[in-house]
Amino acid sequence: MTGSGTTQPGAGGTGQRGTWARIRHWIARGLHGAMTCEEFEGGLVDYLDGNLGPLARRQIELHTRLCPHCRRYLQAYDRARRLAGDAMRDSEEQALQAVPEDLVQGILAARRSESRAPDGG
Repeated sequence: MTGSGTTQPGAGGTGQRGTWARIRHWIARGLHGAMTCEEFEGGLVDYLDGNLGPLARRQIELHTRLCPHCRRYLQAYDRARRLAGDAMRDSEEQALQAVPEDLVQGILAARRSESRAPDGG
């Protein structure tokens, strides 16, 4: 037996850390309006896009405070979305800059001559 107040490994418990996780889970499930991790994930995109009403937004924020797994998931998901958006914008700008000017002028000239030609159909 130890005097530390934590469960020893192999003694059938999960230690102090596991106890706090169970307590947080118990508190979260006992709160009116608390959501499950599955519900959290289902509302995540709308939350990040700002498309939720005030109650749903508060539920997501409460769940994020109580659930460390979903908090990390939210942070990682948000970062991945921002990085993907940045990569898409950079690629489009670089692709447009890589188009030769003579090709652009040729396409514009062809469109102008098309619009002036009488319809043969």
